[in-house]
Amino acid sequence: MMMELISKLTVLLLMFLFGLQCLKVGLFQLSYQRTKQWIQHFSRNPILAILTGFAATGLLQSSSVVIVLAMGLVTTKYMKVTQAIGIMLGANLGTTLTGEILSLSLHLPYSFLLLAGGLMIVMQHQKTFAWGTILFGLAVIFLALENLGGSIADFMNLPGTSEWLSSLDDSTLSALFFGIIGSGLIQSSSAMFGVTLTMLEQGAISMPSAIAVILGTNIGTCITASIAGAALDKGARVVASSHIWYNLISVLLFLPVLGYLDELSVWLAVEPGRQLAHLAVLFNTVTIFLFYPFLKPFEKWLTRLHK
Repeated sequence: MMMELISKLTVLLLMFLFGLQCLKVGLFQLSYQRTKQWIQHFSRNPILAILTGFAATGLLQSSSVVIVLAMGLVTTKYMKVTQAIGIMLGANLGTTLTGEILSLSLHLPYSFLLLAGGLMIVMQHQKTFAWGTILFGLAVIFLALENLGGSIADFMNLPGTSEWLSSLDDSTLSALFFGIIGSGLIQSSSAMFGVTLTMLEQGAISMPSAIAVILGTNIGTCITASIAGAALDKGARVVASSHIWYNLISVLLFLPVLGYLDELSVWLAVEPGRQLAHLAVLFNTVTIFLFYPFLKPFEKWLTRLHK
C-alpha cells in the first residue's frame, strides 16, 4: 500500500514537472531571444531592472533562468551588479505568477486545453507549436494537481503521517525547512507550491504552515544561482549571494508575523489556494519595497564579503 502510494505520488510529481517543462519550452520558443534583449536594454536603472525581471520571469516561467542570464550579462560586462540585483528582485516577484495560475486549476477546463494543445503541437508552424506546448503543459499540470489531491488524501491515512503533518503545524521552523529542502531537491519552487497548495486544500496542513513552506521555497531555489555563480567571476558571485541573502533576510523579517498573514489571507480571497497565491504576491511585493532604498548599500556590503 505504502509503496504503491509513493510510486503514484512520484509519478504525479514527475507529471507536474513535465507539464511545467512543456510550459517553459513553449514560452521559450515565443519569447526567449526577445526577453534576453529586454533584460539587456531595459535594466538601466533599478526600477526598470525590477520590472524587467518581473516581466522576463512571467514570460519564461523560471526565475532561475532569468537570474542566471543576468549573472552572465554581469560577467560579460553588459550589465552592472546593481542592475542584476534589481533583475533578481523582479524575478522573485515574477515567479509568483505561476502560483496564481496554479490556484486557478479547479476553474480551467484542462481536458479542452489538453486536446487543443495536442492538436496544435502536431501542426508544423513554430508559433502554433509553441502555443500548443503551452496549452498542453498547463493541462498536464492541472491534471497532475487534480490527481495529487486524491493521493494526498490517501497519504494522510498512512501510519505516522498525521504525526508528521502535525509537526509542520506545531513548528513553523519544521514547515520552513520542509519548503527549503523540498524546493532544493526538486529545483522547482513552482512544483513545491503545487504540492503545498494541494496539501492546504485537502486540509493536510494549516494556512500558517503553508505560508512557512512557501517562504522556505524562496530560500531553497537559490541553489541554482549559487551553483552557476561558483563557475563565474566575482560580480556574478555577488549577484548569486544577493539572491540568497535577500530571501533569507525577507523570510526572517516575516516569520514573526505569520499569524497576522493568516488573518490577512481571509480578506484576500475565499478559497485557501487563492489566498496562498495572493499572499505570495503580497510578500514578494512588500519585500521589494523594503529592500529598494538599500540596494546600493546592500551591493557594497556583498562586494566586501566577496573580496
